[in-house]
Amino acid sequence: MLFRKKVVLTEEMNRILKSFDEISWFSCCGLSYDRPSYYPYFQEKDPKRVEKLLMCTKNYSSTVCLSNLFKEGICRADTFILQTAGWKFYQNEFLPCVEASWRAYEKRVAKAYGLDLSSVERSFLHDCGFHDTIELQLCRMLQYLLVEQYFLEKFPQFPVFFNKIIDIYENGHIVIGWKGKFATHEVDLENGNGTPILPIDGSLIIW
Repeated sequence: MLFRKKVVLTEEMNRILKSFDEISWFSCCGLSYDRPSYYPYFQEKDPKRVEKLLMCTKNYSSTVCLSNLFKEGICRADTFILQTAGWKFYQNEFLPCVEASWRAYEKRVAKAYGLDLSSVERSFLHDCGFHDTIELQLCRMLQYLLVEQYFLEKFPQFPVFFNKIIDIYENGHIVIGWKGKFATHEVDLENGNGTPILPIDGSLIIW
């Protein structure tokens, strides 16, 4: 039987978790955004085109849909751990960290200490008149923000992605996709790409 480490959230992880309650989610969508960001970005301003892109579940014409963009960030984190620390570490510490991060969020929501991000998404989509099947991936982003923070303290070269895009959300906008290309995710992670997504790889699409 494998030993799975009990992961305790660090002070910085708890700070990140609480900081989500203070973000004015979506408050500037549709307004011009001209702040500096780690990744170059293209801003979509037409709500109809925003909804169309958010409804995409497959990539097309050098455009990566939101769900696949986030999968790319997650896959690179998984791959890095497998390549750097091995399968046992991945099972015994990485996966427990992913689970602990999610439980910490669920616990706050259950006790009404923090925002229910799924409800925040649904309310926003309703107010915009967007299709209710769209997923803005806020919960996934929070989960992996915490994971990134935890492993950065152990591996300075850990491939951070979500911590590089959170400023877009903090300023009231959202990421809706990526201009560029990534390899398929149907690969053996141990032989995949464990390096960070870099600014030269493409551009964020934001609203």
